[in-house]
Amino acid sequence: MESLEIGLLISASIIILIGYLRIITDEKGKINLNNYRLTGGVLLVCKGIYKGTCDLIAGEISQNMQSACTIYLGVILFIIGFSL
Repeated sequence: MESLEIGLLISASIIILIGYLRIITDEKGKINLNNYRLTGGVLLVCKGIYKGTCDLIAGEISQNMQSACTIYLGVILFIIGFSL
């Protein structure tokens, strides 16, 4: 059972990282490291999740919506992993 918990937590971490990296990239797929030295782009990620959630509620498919759903999936896996 412990290996299942560890597997879920590792999977959740990787899924959240994928969603995070999808939000902080620009249109060309590049990450401007000068903007993320101190905060890691936390404000940009929060704004992207907010826009993605609005798009999800409106039923529109966008990159922010896909990234927000990916991060939500990772959070759900974290909750499941810690509750086991």
